[in-house]
Amino acid sequence: MDCNVRELITLQVGHYANFVGTHWWNLQEASFVYDSSASTDINHDFLFREGITLQRQETYTPRLISIDFKNNLHTLPVGGSLYNPHQPELSTSEASWDGPVQLVRQLPVRKNEFLRDLEQEDALHYVPTDEDKDICIDDKTPDSKVSTSAPNSLEKIYDLQDQVTVWSDYLRPHLHPSTLFLLDDNYVLNGSLSTEGSWGFHSGISFWQREDVEDGITDRIRIFAESCGSLQGFQVICDVHDGMGGISNGILAHLEDEYRSKDCLTFAVMPPCLSPETPQLKLLMQSNIIQAYTSCSRLSSMLVPLSLRQQCLDFQAPCLKFPHILLKEDNAYMSSSVLASFIDTATLSYRLRNSPLPLRNIAELLTFSDRPVVGSTLSLPLGLSSDSYLMEWLSDGNQPLRVPLSPGTDIKIDAFSEVTVIRGIPSSRLIRPKSKLPHGKQYNTASELYHDYLQESSRAPRRCIVLGARDPIKTSSPFPSIFRGSVSEDGFVDFPSHSSAKVVKSLPCMAGFHQGGGIGYFFQELLNAAEKIDVGKIPRLLDEGVDKEAWTDLKEQLKKLDGNYITKVEMDSSDDD
Repeated sequence: MDCNVRELITLQVGHYANFVGTHWWNLQEASFVYDSSASTDINHDFLFREGITLQRQETYTPRLISIDFKNNLHTLPVGGSLYNPHQPELSTSEASWDGPVQLVRQLPVRKNEFLRDLEQEDALHYVPTDEDKDICIDDKTPDSKVSTSAPNSLEKIYDLQDQVTVWSDYLRPHLHPSTLFLLDDNYVLNGSLSTEGSWGFHSGISFWQREDVEDGITDRIRIFAESCGSLQGFQVICDVHDGMGGISNGILAHLEDEYRSKDCLTFAVMPPCLSPETPQLKLLMQSNIIQAYTSCSRLSSMLVPLSLRQQCLDFQAPCLKFPHILLKEDNAYMSSSVLASFIDTATLSYRLRNSPLPLRNIAELLTFSDRPVVGSTLSLPLGLSSDSYLMEWLSDGNQPLRVPLSPGTDIKIDAFSEVTVIRGIPSSRLIRPKSKLPHGKQYNTASELYHDYLQESSRAPRRCIVLGARDPIKTSSPFPSIFRGSVSEDGFVDFPSHSSAKVVKSLPCMAGFHQGGGIGYFFQELLNAAEKIDVGKIPRLLDEGVDKEAWTDLKEQLKKLDGNYITKVEMDSSDDD
C-alpha cells in the first residue's frame, strides 16, 4: 500500500443507499487496472483494503459497513463467500442427539444470470496457494491486484432491468466478513411500528439504541478503523425517507464522539419515486426527511443531498432529465446508477494517485460560515461530440450540461466555491492539431483547460478547484443500459443519431460540489414544510415519539441554518425595507 494513502471507511445505511453503493463499488472495480503496461490516475487503496484468506489468497475488499434488513440480502451470504467459499451441506446424520431428526429446507432464491456467471468464475479462480509461499502484501501495488472476476462477465451484456429486486442481485466485488450488518425485519414489520412498511426517524433512533444494534455497528467501525494506517475520515451514504435516517443519526453521533478529529462526508439519498399510500404516511415520510436532513447537517463535516426528484418534499415534482439518458424512474437499479456515477466521479478529488485533495481541505473550502450543505451537479456524459476537441467545443459556446442532483438547490445564485472533477478526456482530445494557443498557454490535462474556461466565464465562482483524471467512468456490466443511441461506445455524442441504443462501455463525464447562496432554497423548503406540520394533530408522529417541544427545537435549527445561506442580494433588500 502507498504510504501516502489516508484511508476512508464507508457506511451504507438503508436499502436505496445500498443500491447506490453497490453501483459505486462495481464502478470502482471495473476501473481496476491489471495490465502492468497501462496506467491509472485512481488510487484504490483509499477505499479498499488488502487481506489474506485462510487459503493464503490475497484479497482486495471495500472498507465498507453495509446496513440493511435481512430480507433484502437474498443470495448473498451474511459473512460473504470470500473467506469461507465452500459451505458444507446440512445432514441429518450429523445431529448431536439420538432422537428423530427432521431437516427443513428453505427453497433458495434463484440467482440471475450475472450472479451465476460470477459464481462460476469464482470456482475457476478458487485455487489454494502454496502455504509455504512468502506473501508480502505491502509490496503489492493496486495495478498488480488479482482480479476477483474474470473479464468475460465484464464483457457480457446482461438484461437485469426486470430481474433485480435487491442490491445484492448485481453486486460484483467480494465483501469483507465484517461488512454486512443486518437488522431484524420482524422488529419493524410485526412490532409496534407500521405494518405497511413505513417507519419513522424516531423509530430508527430507538432501533439504534438497542444494545445489539449499536454494539454490532460500532464494533465493525472499530475493526476497520484499527486496520487503517492513517485514517482520514468516513463516507456515509444513507436513506433519509424512513427510519434509516434515525439509525444514521446514531452512527453520525458516534463518529462525532469517538472520531472527532476525522471528517465525515454524508451523501443523503432518496429514491425518485416515493408513493405514501395515505395522507398520514405522507406526513410521516416528510417529517422523516426534515428530521434526517437537519440531523445530518448538524453531525456531518459536509452533507450532500442526492435525488433525481427536483424537490425533496414534493413527491409529485418532476424528475431530472439528462439529454442522453433514458431510464425508468421507479426502477431503483436504474435510478441509483446515476447517483453512483456522481459519487464515483466527485470523490476522485480525494482518491487521485497524484496530488489528491484531502477531504478536510474540501470541507473547509465548501462549508465555511456554518454552511454544512453542499450542492451537487453531474454531466453524464460530458456531451463532447466524437469529432470535437475540448477547447474548440467550449470556444464554440458549448458547455457540459450540469444537472443539479441536490433537490431544491440552485448553484448559479451567489456561487462562492466549487470543487469539480472532469474525467475521461485524453490529452489527444484537448486541442486540435496545429491550433494556435494564446501566448504562454499550454494544456496537458482537461482539468487545466476547463479551469481556465471557468475563470473566463461569467458563472465562475469566487473560489474554484478543478481536478481531473484520464480514466473515464467504466459502465461495463452490470451497469444498466440507460443511454440513448446518441451516445457512442466510448461515451462521446453524435448528432443526429441513426441507430438504436448502443452498449456504452465508458464515458467522459464531470461532477461537482458547489457552495453558494442558492443552496439556501433547500432549507427554505424544509422550514416551510416544518412550519405547516402540527405534530399535535398527527397521530402517526405522536406514536413515533415526536412532541411539540422537539418539533419547535427542530424548526429553530432550520431557521438558523437557513439564515446562514442568506445571499448578499437578500441582505441588501432587507436593509432597504
